[in-house]
Amino acid sequence: MKKWLQVLLIYWLIPAVGLILAVGAVARIPLIFLDLNVNEWFFAWFVPIVTVFLYVLLRKKLDLPFAARVNAGILIILSVSLAVILAITSGSTNGKEFSIFTMLTFPFLLLSLLMMVADSALALFACIFATYAAAMITCLVLSSCSGANEPDRVQQPPIRRLLPYLLTVAVVLLCGTFSVKQYQNRPEVRYAGHGFSYMHGYSSTDFTDYMVYSENSKLVELDHQPSFTIEDEKEMPVMDGAEACYPVYAAVAKAVYQGIEGIEMAALQTDYEYTNGKIVSFTNTVRGFSRLLDKEVNLLFGATPSKEQLAEAAKKGIALTITPIGREAFVFFVEKDNPIDNLTSQQIRAIYHGEVTNWKELGGKNQEIRAFQRPQNSGSQAVMEYFMGDVSLMEPDKYFVISAMGDTIEKVAQYADEDGAMGYSFRYFVEELNQEDGVKILCVDGVAPTLENIENGLYPLTVDLCLITRAYDPKANVQKMIDFMLSPDGQEIIRRTGYAALKSNE
Repeated sequence: MKKWLQVLLIYWLIPAVGLILAVGAVARIPLIFLDLNVNEWFFAWFVPIVTVFLYVLLRKKLDLPFAARVNAGILIILSVSLAVILAITSGSTNGKEFSIFTMLTFPFLLLSLLMMVADSALALFACIFATYAAAMITCLVLSSCSGANEPDRVQQPPIRRLLPYLLTVAVVLLCGTFSVKQYQNRPEVRYAGHGFSYMHGYSSTDFTDYMVYSENSKLVELDHQPSFTIEDEKEMPVMDGAEACYPVYAAVAKAVYQGIEGIEMAALQTDYEYTNGKIVSFTNTVRGFSRLLDKEVNLLFGATPSKEQLAEAAKKGIALTITPIGREAFVFFVEKDNPIDNLTSQQIRAIYHGEVTNWKELGGKNQEIRAFQRPQNSGSQAVMEYFMGDVSLMEPDKYFVISAMGDTIEKVAQYADEDGAMGYSFRYFVEELNQEDGVKILCVDGVAPTLENIENGLYPLTVDLCLITRAYDPKANVQKMIDFMLSPDGQEIIRRTGYAALKSNE
């Protein structure tokens, strides 16, 4: 068989046939990929196995030593290309740069499209490199077994004959390790916050044990009959709220709304699934506020609305009632090994204004301050803007994501565990929901954000946990729910959940 034909066979046809057979093996209809429930890592081992089988079948047609060298060359070209491309893109697999690698691996084009949609690039890389590596090793083994060594290499010691292939493995391992680290640390992962992996993309926290129907419930329960209950489902105000508030209002609903467990269980398989509940719903601060204005919900639990949100309500002609029902600390945190334990409010404003840029200026390390912010209209960003007062916030760090349509989307870089990093959030997120690992909460103006210091007013950066309603909501129980939240029972639920009550119940 001619050399150019063998190269074509080795590079394109054999991997493509292996992939087609793998696709056919998992499809409901032969050779048509329909079964999307198959684990993506299936291809990383099945395609190489099929490739080995194909080489065994074609062993008498191929120049096996030549095939081994071709596969080694392909491995080096692809591994070096991938490492260079991911170095240029900071690990991102979106954009025109990565399309070069897609073209170089066009035998795997179908799999590339599927894996990119499923965000499973690592499985794609594993499949490609494992396929050519398996081919190289198979050719070496078969040539050794059949004695098909090239004449000028017959007299060479085995280790010398294998040296080029050992170097190939070394290059692939080095480039592969670098590429995996780059991919796992790409901007859209590193700076995306917590990714909203739960509750249909609205939550960064697994609230499985905080649902009103959870068997192993972590919700606070009163040890007595609540002072107010609602029995008629139609009279139950619909709830929504910020992520950190969900454990509070879910506990309130379980106490006040009689039979709510069965109501929500029955709604699981309906359209209400995507609002994470029919009556006790959850879609987060931004979406929840829009739902309140659109009269989809009656009670919204969260921080005081931002200026933009209040302007949106005014534009729609909707008057709001904002009722403080508890207290929470707005906290700043740094890496655990940062020697700074306390900052004044003035120092924090100077940092986020861009005036102070090195920890050395505050008595710390000679290290640049990475002052991360939060996305616009998030609850914590609204509080931060309020805290800054007349001092302007510096432009936040940004990162760029390339959409599936090729558009460049600019996003705010959220807290990442980097040298000199500083971020902010609510105390409940950091301490109760353990959202940030390896961080230390700072004292502000010499006061630690303990529950006691929040309630007695010593901690300076406390914010209201609010119940936001439409001022003229016709549902009668809306006002009664406001009254319940301010009652001893409502305040007990708030405090036992982990927030500060308006007045200590101790």
